[in-house]
Amino acid sequence: MGKVGGTDIYLKVNTGTEGSPVWTKVGGQKDAGFDRGLGSMDVTDKDSQSWEEHLPANRNWSLSCEQFLIEDDAGFLEIEGSFDDRTQLLYQIITPGATYQGKATVESLSLKASQGDAAVVSLSLKGTASLTKT
Repeated sequence: MGKVGGTDIYLKVNTGTEGSPVWTKVGGQKDAGFDRGLGSMDVTDKDSQSWEEHLPANRNWSLSCEQFLIEDDAGFLEIEGSFDDRTQLLYQIITPGATYQGKATVESLSLKASQGDAAVVSLSLKGTASLTKT
C-alpha cells in the first residue's frame, strides 16, 4: 500500500447500541488525530551503574478531531450528549487499511468562533481499556 492522504482518515462514533452499533461519521471534519502511548516502569537499582532502567508498562490511546460546527450533525450530537452525561461511547478511527475501535470518554469539547471565519469544534477523547484493530 502506498502513501495515505489525510482526507482518507476519519472518525466515527456509535450512535446505536453497544450490541447493535450504528457507525456515524462525525460531520464537517477538518482533521483527526490518533495517538497511542506506552508507559514505562522504573526498575533502576544499585547494580544499574547510575543508568536508568525501564520496562514497558501500560498502553494508552486517544483520539482528537477538529470539525466545522454543524449543530444538527448526528455524530456531533452523540458526542455532545456523551460529554453532558459523562458517559463513554464506542469510537472508530478509519484508515484505508485498518479500523481501530474502542471506548473513550470526552476529555474536552471546545468551540472557536472567530469573526470572519467558520465556527470550529475541537474535541479530545481519552480511550479506556483495550483498542482493537481490524
